[in-house]
Amino acid sequence: MNMFQSAEQTIHNESCRSSLLFFWLPTRFRVTNKRLSVEKRNTFLGFIPFGYDSEDITYRNISSVQSSAKLHPIRCLLGLWLFTGSFRLLASTTFFGLGVIEFILGALLLAHCYKAKLKVITNSGRNTEVEVSFLEGNKLRKIARAVNDQVVNY
Repeated sequence: MNMFQSAEQTIHNESCRSSLLFFWLPTRFRVTNKRLSVEKRNTFLGFIPFGYDSEDITYRNISSVQSSAKLHPIRCLLGLWLFTGSFRLLASTTFFGLGVIEFILGALLLAHCYKAKLKVITNSGRNTEVEVSFLEGNKLRKIARAVNDQVVNY
């Protein structure tokens, strides 16, 4: 073990769901006294785990960290249109199967239209953005606060 690795202490460790439905695809954040570590899953077709993407950012390279929540209006409008339009098809015996598919697609789009985001801006101007479920917004605010505290004290 390296002498420098033993001096690194974990200050905050958090795991967030990247989506409401796909709970098996967590995004992991680790705040230490030297760096911020982000590990997110890569996916095939949006829901099949296929490797991961890991990034370590040292505090001397971080300019600022922001957390925010965002509504994706196109996803919301399309999801609302599909969701409400599915009820007329569900009432029909001929198009009931199509109505179920439209209902599910609309509900999925509505569930994914509101996201929480953590944005890390480096001194070089490069941005690292991580989007997670809006239910995990409080966790992202805690991570942003912990990283900003470390950047100020570094």
